[in-house]
Amino acid sequence: MKIVRSLLVLAICAVFVQIAVSRAFAQDAPQDAAPAKSPRYGMSLNALYSTPQGVGLGIRGRASMPINADVSTALDLGFTGFVLEGWRGADYLFEPQISLIVTPPPSRLRAGYIFLGMGGYLPLAGNKDTSGPTIHVGFGRAHGFGESAVFYEINPALIIGSERLGFVLPVRIGIIF
Repeated sequence: MKIVRSLLVLAICAVFVQIAVSRAFAQDAPQDAAPAKSPRYGMSLNALYSTPQGVGLGIRGRASMPINADVSTALDLGFTGFVLEGWRGADYLFEPQISLIVTPPPSRLRAGYIFLGMGGYLPLAGNKDTSGPTIHVGFGRAHGFGESAVFYEINPALIIGSERLGFVLPVRIGIIF
């Protein structure tokens, strides 16, 4: 529970930092500059390989806030089920993440990006000896259409457990509005 409490405090701090940064940029923007962008929200499907639990399928929600044209921050909340062994052998995972996303200058409708950050690997039952914070570095690509974009990404993470380390390799596809 101490880890959950720490991650919750970290997530709340990140939200306040996002709000403060967006207001600071809006106040300092020159008169002829484009207006500050608003937060974007998205959903994705998640296929995940985890050394402690195997292969799982899940969903993930994301809220991102642009800081400038090249950098944004994101808060992700994921829920994965390891249900391939049947209902009785199922295990579930909650995995929040905070990320910094760097996007080089994009082409007209496509943009590659890299992201890094930290999060949590919090099994809801079963194998809790590998629960703990995570550090992740990943890359992805977004394809825009209108005001939305389809994205796909790979986001490997290292789990820092109380007694041992673990590895997570999620592959995601989703849409951001």
